[in-house]
Amino acid sequence: MPPTSANRAATTVVLERLEQDATLGRLAEELSTPVDAVLGSGPLGDALRGRAVGHALHPLLVQVPLGALLSASALDLVQGQLAADQSRLLMGVTCLSVLPATLSGLAEWTRADDRTKRVGVAHAALNVAGAVTSVASYLVRRRGWSPAGAVLTGLAGAAFGLGGLLGGHLSLVRKYASHDPASDNEGVLHGQFAGRRD
Repeated sequence: MPPTSANRAATTVVLERLEQDATLGRLAEELSTPVDAVLGSGPLGDALRGRAVGHALHPLLVQVPLGALLSASALDLVQGQLAADQSRLLMGVTCLSVLPATLSGLAEWTRADDRTKRVGVAHAALNVAGAVTSVASYLVRRRGWSPAGAVLTGLAGAAFGLGGLLGGHLSLVRKYASHDPASDNEGVLHGQFAGRRD
């Protein structure tokens, strides 16, 4: 018996609606041409997709801005003004490291199917909101620590968190990420570890 909306998680229902959303579909179509032109085929796109290492770089690269932002938030909560310089530095790291993380995600997006691309548009929009709010927090912090900077960092974390939820859907439910085909032929699905349960 197929699952119904009554016995599925609310997030599952929402995410499946995003996969079919017409507005996201139109945005994906409009974005595809310029993004493909820069990050589709070619050495730049291949590098950002992690061809040299055999799997997607995006999940690795997003750890840097997220880790820096969460560390800044922790300092805000625990030390506030006493750690003004450190939290400002961490927000600077967040702002700088968002760029390679974003580019790697866009490079991944160029190869996705339509349903994945629709969710990817929403994922990107939330991450852009997080990036803009992070920059605003950093600029506020340049004038010294204030509750406003801490709140902006918290809002950025919320946006990145929601974006991460969609990112998890893309990788774990939609099963999308670039990878070396050899990992399918020789890896856990068909290689020497296939069928093992230990």
